[in-house]
Amino acid sequence: MAEINSAITALEYARASVFLQSPPPISKTRNINQNLTSEYDARMADEAYKAGLASMAAGKLDEAVLSLNIALSKCPPDKTSAIAKLESLISLTSQHLEMSSN
Repeated sequence: MAEINSAITALEYARASVFLQSPPPISKTRNINQNLTSEYDARMADEAYKAGLASMAAGKLDEAVLSLNIALSKCPPDKTSAIAKLESLISLTSQHLEMSSN
């Protein structure tokens, strides 16, 4: 069971990493200016969150903090519970990262 969970986590991490590294496709039906000014993206926030969780599971705390911060920056402000959860995860992960570096 642990091997299955590990494989799923690795797959989710790989997918999220590819998503975060690839530029978003520009649709011809959308206004380009709208895409450039859109500060929040719930889908990107969710993918970054998943990447952060996968990094945490893999023991890569520095990558987890980075991904969780991306998720927080992309999270729409009306999603208050998600923002609180992300802030809590960032705080806890940062504390663990500091403890592991000492």
